[in-house]
Amino acid sequence: MFILQTVEDFSLLRRSEPIIAIGGGVLLDIVGLAASIYRRGVPYIKVPTTLLAIVDASVGVKTSINHFGRRNRLGTYYGPVAAFLDTEFLSTLPPDEIHSAMGEIVKMAVIKNSDLFGMLEKHADSLIKSHFTHFSAGEIIWSSIDDMISELEPNLWEKNLKRCVDFGHSFSPLLEMNSISNDSVPSLSHGQAVALDVLFSSCLATHRGLLSIVDLSRVVEVCKACKLPISHPYLSNKLMLWESLLDTTRHRNGNQNLPVPNNIGSYVFLQDITLEDIEATIEIYEVATNECH
Repeated sequence: MFILQTVEDFSLLRRSEPIIAIGGGVLLDIVGLAASIYRRGVPYIKVPTTLLAIVDASVGVKTSINHFGRRNRLGTYYGPVAAFLDTEFLSTLPPDEIHSAMGEIVKMAVIKNSDLFGMLEKHADSLIKSHFTHFSAGEIIWSSIDDMISELEPNLWEKNLKRCVDFGHSFSPLLEMNSISNDSVPSLSHGQAVALDVLFSSCLATHRGLLSIVDLSRVVEVCKACKLPISHPYLSNKLMLWESLLDTTRHRNGNQNLPVPNNIGSYVFLQDITLEDIEATIEIYEVATNECH
């Protein structure tokens, strides 16, 4: 309401004075939602200032806010008139912001782009230490964005709910929100939760005989190199993981549409995951991550 009241007080012209949103992904989403409902839609411009916002929130037309204890429960589809990306902002970020954003980049690499994955294997440490001023930073950022655009553009309004870019977002939304409200476990940022989902979904693929142990180990090692968490108490909580999948299934209109890698850079969708599969995957996850500690 604060943003809407401010726009109202400013006496914004309906078409020729776009709102300029400068900030991280949460701010871009909130401003986008406000722009979409003020006078049934006024133009806005995105200027992302975090790495996560550059590779994720700046792409696509979704706006949303958290509600009912769930991520992105309220929102609209409303695209900006432009998104201006300036990587100079990255030098101002604390290290944790860089680390967290790597979750979304790893997601795209594992599910869609083996070349991007190879760059992360080779340069992740240098990227982190240089605060994304390493020579490979530009190519990695743009590869991640291009992959997102190629998936989103033909399905901008999500008429098709079978989307590979939902990789890393099948179990993570509920885990992320629950971790924030539970003082007895480490709180998870969005990128951290996505990375843990990437790991667990990759372990699920290994359980189903789709992803080799060697490739699973590579995924774990890349997450470690990107300073992403590879363990969390919730990844051993079968009932919470099952609840997460059930909620995701409702979000996907009754289908699991669970994307998992069958090789680094390629994927299949699973539709028949059971609680027994979750239990077996937990065992694989615990072995895989314990061996890499």
